[in-house]
Amino acid sequence: MKKIFALLIVITFTACHSTKYTHSGNVNSRLDFKKGKWLSHTVEAPKSIKESLTNIASEKFTALLGNRFSDVNTIRGILLPANITTNLSKADLKDIKNGTGYDFFIKINATVISDEVGILGQGNIMSSSENRGEVTVTIYDLNLLEEMYFQSVVGNVFVPENYDNLALTKSTRSIIIKGFKRIMKNIHKNQIKN
Repeated sequence: MKKIFALLIVITFTACHSTKYTHSGNVNSRLDFKKGKWLSHTVEAPKSIKESLTNIASEKFTALLGNRFSDVNTIRGILLPANITTNLSKADLKDIKNGTGYDFFIKINATVISDEVGILGQGNIMSSSENRGEVTVTIYDLNLLEEMYFQSVVGNVFVPENYDNLALTKSTRSIIIKGFKRIMKNIHKNQIKN
């Protein structure tokens, strides 16, 4: 039994490919969550992870903000522009402010960049493969009509060409969720507390 357990550990460590995460944007910026009403837009993500990201965002931002946090999908009586693009102009932000009455607007976007390797990849692949996903959080100050925070995380797991062993990798879905949790951890760690 001990030999089988030891063999499983050796196989796991030799077959696992680690995921690398790259952070960019306002990684160490400090946010003040002590005032204002915060509104989160609908999470823009592939259908397979949209609900998970929405639930994590709601849980984490509610922990930071309490009843001053709302999600556009659960609140009534607000007006938002029909098309909210990736980069919001001052006019867009003014429309959001006038239609909602909120002070801050949160946008969360997730993208699958490549999804080429299954969780349990086969050996002897003829070309390199990777799973890569990106998640971004952008926060706008609706009173100043400007972006006040942006952070992006790209996660990547790579299996080289002609890899002869079993490849244990993270799925793109898991990479994106872990990337989002990393952003939320940075936001929580760097919040202004006094």
